[in-house]
Amino acid sequence: MRVESATDAKNNFGKIIDAALREPVMIQRSGRNSVVMLSCEEYEILQALSDRYWGEKAKEAEKKGYLGAEESEAILQKYLNADT
Repeated sequence: MRVESATDAKNNFGKIIDAALREPVMIQRSGRNSVVMLSCEEYEILQALSDRYWGEKAKEAEKKGYLGAEESEAILQKYLNADT
């Protein structure tokens, strides 16, 4: 992964964007990792993986007897509206 300082990223923003289209670019502030720039395509892949992961976790929780989304929402609304 390409690594750039925040100052270099600021001064060469267009070049960093071009690089991020090819590979993720780590941006460091004061020598510490701060953010990663990546292409929209890579971001969408990561988002889809995250959605799938959390979807599977939700299915596992329901199988173990945890409340589903609708039941959880109903309970939350009951407590949120308790003071009104």
